[in-house]
Amino acid sequence: MTDASTFIEEAPIQDQDLLLRLNQYFDALDQRLRHGQGWFIFNASGPRLGRIAGFISARLSQDHASINSCLLPWRDFALNAFVEQVGLREIAPRDGSFASDHQRHEFELARHVADEAKEKLLFSDMLVLIGMRPATWHEAVFLDQTIDERYRKKLATILLTNQMPEKLQADFNDVDPSGALWSRVFTRMYETSLVAL
Repeated sequence: MTDASTFIEEAPIQDQDLLLRLNQYFDALDQRLRHGQGWFIFNASGPRLGRIAGFISARLSQDHASINSCLLPWRDFALNAFVEQVGLREIAPRDGSFASDHQRHEFELARHVADEAKEKLLFSDMLVLIGMRPATWHEAVFLDQTIDERYRKKLATILLTNQMPEKLQADFNDVDPSGALWSRVFTRMYETSLVAL
């Protein structure tokens, strides 16, 4: 595992400032967590995304291993969103009864796995979503629900996205033309987070 200071030393000049700011954030993490303060980091793609995510992971594991944290790549979050918002609803019996014990067992297993994943998303002291990019309605809705619940509980969230704010807003609006989901996610994150472009 790479030491957190190595990420700063090896970063291009454009990223050194952000990593130093993140370093200060993690130096006072207990206080930040008490206030539910996170980060909303835009324009993080390719090597930059890996560098920032690696730095966060290194700081958490080296200095804050006792913190209940959840670092999740976007593809895993999107899969959880599909299972929670679409998959379980499609395989649930319409009349409340299962065709077989095997079908009941499979549904209950899927529900259990989905509930465990959701619990980590909603209750971890810190949630880090790496590479956020909602492309479907169920992803945007699940993100909105997750951010809203964490906001109400004052739990820190770090969102890393490869997009700039205008492009991310446009992508949200593609799946939700009303603009309500983007407005709520952005407002919640902006109120509780440091922002970096």
